[in-house]
Amino acid sequence: ISLESCSKTAYYDATVVADGDENVDGCGWLLSIGGVLYYPIGLAENDKVDGKKITIQYTVGALPHICIDNSSYSVATITKYLN
Repeated sequence: ISLESCSKTAYYDATVVADGDENVDGCGWLLSIGGVLYYPIGLAENDKVDGKKITIQYTVGALPHICIDNSSYSVATITKYLN
């Protein structure tokens, strides 16, 4: 574990990923952070664009989010956006 990953003030580059309709065949929106996919909580509506790059602070929840297609991802709660 790097010291940066323990810092509460570190920002991380993330890429928004479209993953199908959350009610039909997918998970809706995901975030790719460091090559790992997360289910985001607090993703702004204007950031729900496939391939969009954002910079955020986030925390990871203890329980995974299970999608309608039975895939599961760790939950990333966005705590702050870098303006």
